[in-house]
Amino acid sequence: MSSMLFLYNPNSGMKTVGRKLDEILNLYTSAGWDVTVHPTQSGEDCTATAMRYANFVDRIVVAGGDGTLNGAINGFIRAGLDKPFGYIPCGSTNDFSHSLGVPVQIMPAAKNAVSGVPFEIDIGCMNGRYFSYVAGFGLFTEVTYTTPQAQKNSIGYLAYLIAGAASLQNIVPYHIKFTSAERSAEGEYILGLITNTLQVGGMKNILPQDIALNDGFFEVLMVKKPRNPLDFNKLVSAIMKRDFSAECFEYFKTDSISFLSEKPLSWTLDGENGGTFTETSITCHPRALSIIVKG
Repeated sequence: MSSMLFLYNPNSGMKTVGRKLDEILNLYTSAGWDVTVHPTQSGEDCTATAMRYANFVDRIVVAGGDGTLNGAINGFIRAGLDKPFGYIPCGSTNDFSHSLGVPVQIMPAAKNAVSGVPFEIDIGCMNGRYFSYVAGFGLFTEVTYTTPQAQKNSIGYLAYLIAGAASLQNIVPYHIKFTSAERSAEGEYILGLITNTLQVGGMKNILPQDIALNDGFFEVLMVKKPRNPLDFNKLVSAIMKRDFSAECFEYFKTDSISFLSEKPLSWTLDGENGGTFTETSITCHPRALSIIVKG
């Protein structure tokens, strides 16, 4: 009989995984899995449990939102997990699962976690903490995960962030110097995204489509501070057209980038608090983990 750790967040999303727990465990047990169940108590507990079991069971299935997945991934990387893991997305946005094509319904995702195929993914590391799909600062950290989905859908993700600032006077810029092998610059920026995903904050297709989740590179989008109302209007127009070659953006791919800011910069990692730093280093770990996706 094969062994499994079922690691789930009982508070993710609408607590749907808890209501399906008996059905999920019956599915796995009847399929011949000897299941150990652990409801996470915190992000730190999720990481510690994933690390503790990583190399002592045949399969780990993680059920929760993007933050739960982030906690588990930090445990997997630190433990050197070399087996595929399953994922049941049950958070409020589930950005990474949409990019991977993992089923979003609980039971199809539960079945997929043991019947799908492994897919190697790049993993990011920011100042020693790992992330699966996004590190961001600026307007992103303030409104992304509190914006109602209907509003994001109606106007477009990045456009909503800019419009949500209400006016040029309300936009808070950050003086930042960033350095990478591909591009370096210094200036005033209002938003920065370092991504490995097709979807961020519940919005699909916000970046150009030449994106692969295992190519060893991140997509970097830096949004410059508008200097006047005309710049502000140009910025919103460029975002609506998804024209990231416009002067108001820095858009490029890299496998390593560093940031230096005059004031402490607050980051989000996979939709969770990523800490506050004046110096930040982000690197890509190519194909560092294997996640089970649809066959």
